[in-house]
Amino acid sequence: MTGAAVTGSAARGTAASASTAPESGFTLIELLVYVSFAVVILVIVGGMLISSVGTERDVRSTTEATNLGQLISRSVQSGVRNASQVSLQNIDDTQLLVARTAGSAASVVWACQAWFYTPAAGGSVYTKRTSPASLIAAPGGDLASWIKLGEGVSTNGSAVFGGVNDRITIALDLEAGTQPSVIVNTTVTPRTLATVGAPCL
Repeated sequence: MTGAAVTGSAARGTAASASTAPESGFTLIELLVYVSFAVVILVIVGGMLISSVGTERDVRSTTEATNLGQLISRSVQSGVRNASQVSLQNIDDTQLLVARTAGSAASVVWACQAWFYTPAAGGSVYTKRTSPASLIAAPGGDLASWIKLGEGVSTNGSAVFGGVNDRITIALDLEAGTQPSVIVNTTVTPRTLATVGAPCL
């Protein structure tokens, strides 16, 4: 009887221990805390990502506007510096700059080159070159034979092209998305002493 009693007591002790053993897993409060931490981290990371994308977009817009300004400036500078004569025409709200310009070859070959500004499409600048030299007239509405240098060029109260013969000024106000516009101002002077404009002018 004693052995049976001991055995019964041991069994009851084992059952009691099993019933009072802690259960594994998370409580509801712990889960709520973990979820809250995860949400905070996601919000921070998401904000940083959105800010990074916005900054990249702004930098790209400013860079594109700067590159466009350099492209237009270099095109005009290259043509006007080697020009024997330059003509600037203001036609309504458009401008036509025409130059009789020399090529870069060893033997001088004259060509006609023109730049046309129109406020259409947010302000656009086109260029055209004819070699052998031949007259370039204002395009009117037909720009199929012209090369578009870029758009988003505004006058901001001043003309894109200014001056005549001795020097040409270039004033560009270029859109840069949500960033402040890029301003490009430069002056170019012909280096040649000739004053012949035909047949370009």
